[in-house]
Amino acid sequence: MPKLSVWLEAYSRGFQRFLPSPFAIALILTAVAFTCAYFSGSEGFETVLKAWSNGLWNPALMRFGFQAMFMLVLGHVLALSAPVSKFLKRVVDLAMQNKQYAAAWVALFAMLLGWVNWGLGLVAGALLAKSVIDRSRSEKLDINPGLVGAAGYMGLLVWHSGLSGSAPLKVAEPGHLLSIFPKGANWSTPLEEAISISRTVFTSWNFIITLTVIVSVVLLFIFLGSRVGSKEMDININDEENGENKVDSISENSGARSIAEIIDKGKILAWAFGFVCTGTAIWLAVSSYGESATSLGFVTPDWINLILLGFALLAHGSVSNLVNALDSAIGGASGILLQFPIYFGIMGIVTGTGLADILSGALVSVTTSNTLPLAIFGSSGLLNIFVPSGGGQWAVQGPLVIESCHAMGISLEKGIMAMAYGDQWTNMLQPFWALPLLGITGLKARDILPYTLAAMMISGLVFIISLLLIA
Repeated sequence: MPKLSVWLEAYSRGFQRFLPSPFAIALILTAVAFTCAYFSGSEGFETVLKAWSNGLWNPALMRFGFQAMFMLVLGHVLALSAPVSKFLKRVVDLAMQNKQYAAAWVALFAMLLGWVNWGLGLVAGALLAKSVIDRSRSEKLDINPGLVGAAGYMGLLVWHSGLSGSAPLKVAEPGHLLSIFPKGANWSTPLEEAISISRTVFTSWNFIITLTVIVSVVLLFIFLGSRVGSKEMDININDEENGENKVDSISENSGARSIAEIIDKGKILAWAFGFVCTGTAIWLAVSSYGESATSLGFVTPDWINLILLGFALLAHGSVSNLVNALDSAIGGASGILLQFPIYFGIMGIVTGTGLADILSGALVSVTTSNTLPLAIFGSSGLLNIFVPSGGGQWAVQGPLVIESCHAMGISLEKGIMAMAYGDQWTNMLQPFWALPLLGITGLKARDILPYTLAAMMISGLVFIISLLLIA
């Protein structure tokens, strides 16, 4: 165990010392893409520069960036609402009934909520972990805080194969595929207008893979809960990051006197527009369902955000509560705001020059139709270490997935989900998205890494075997 502790400490320091910020990495990758495009093809400097500029401010992709940012923020806002807080307290009560299963319960609900929305799963999982750690310390129970903290992070292991997955949702939007890979319009069988989530997220094979991952991880945490005891950890307690205090701080103040306060803190306006948003989303779903009972074509990023906005308004019950929660949540979207245009520029270089053909040709040359999904999965997992954003990664890798699947005759939906599995898989290795959880729980990266790496190994076996089977 001492050797493992030393290794984890070195691993954590290595990420901090040798891996620069995600924005710096995005700029470095841009330089790499620019160099590769310039020296590997016949394009001149002006052609590559124009392709980069076109991708950088691509209107369709800028809309995608806003959609992703809005989805994250609304999920976070929803996690801070009073109804979700009450639900989480009940889960904590359930988890504390048996200390051996405490971390497993946290992992289960973190993954279920993460499958619904990654922002909701990330924040709710952290709040669950924080509450269980606090309860275990106050009741002097033998529960390892690092194990519970890792369990709260498990939502990031299934998010991209769920309802808020960037790639599956975006390809369901009409015209998106051709916007990131215009050459597909010239194929003998042109690239499809859209791929509904009924062919990606809501397929039987994706359900089986995701469910197998969830069950495997829950069993892992049950096993670890019976083997790993508590230990003294240097936990930085930050009451401002405690989810319960956040909910209390955004609760309504009674005795509103002015008209402005009545409007801002009253329920009528928030509930009215909350019902309008959810009602419109339901109407869109019903009208689309009547046209095609199996397509689920109505489920796009805009539809998901409409539902989330309606739920957030209803759950918070007032404009004031929602705005205060938004102030707490908005910081988590700063990475998307700054990094996405840079990734779009990389995509512009890849698709606007001959680089996409070269890279996809290299990928196809070393794979077969049976191993291509596995190759996409592995390359996606590797790329996620440097591009810790599912949406940004799809912008960079999406054209290559489209071209390689077409060249090998593999259904594009399987390539898309292979990329999604790889992206979520190495979240257990890349600690970037664990930073909010570490801030809320007061833990350090080395406290959760042994258990996130164990989850990565277990889930990796599931993903690899599954991709070989579905190919």
